[in-house]
Amino acid sequence: MNRTDAVKTEVRKLATSKPVHAAAGAGALATAALRELPTRISRWSSEMPGYVTTARTMAVKEYDKLAVHGERVLKHRPALNGKKGSGAAS
Repeated sequence: MNRTDAVKTEVRKLATSKPVHAAAGAGALATAALRELPTRISRWSSEMPGYVTTARTMAVKEYDKLAVHGERVLKHRPALNGKKGSGAAS
């Protein structure tokens, strides 16, 4: 068997091996995902303002809750309120 035939035989073995098929499949999936990327980015960009608005609204609501809670805590801590207190550390 000459060198060319030996190379062809090895290439055939590789072409029928599972690892090579897996690598080819991964490459094909990656290529398809990259082709879809511009469309996905465009769709995400159009959907994003709604998500940002919702997240901002929720953050403001939670911030307000924390402020109310903090105000209640401080009102029950006379030493922190400027009043002489009942066991509160200064």
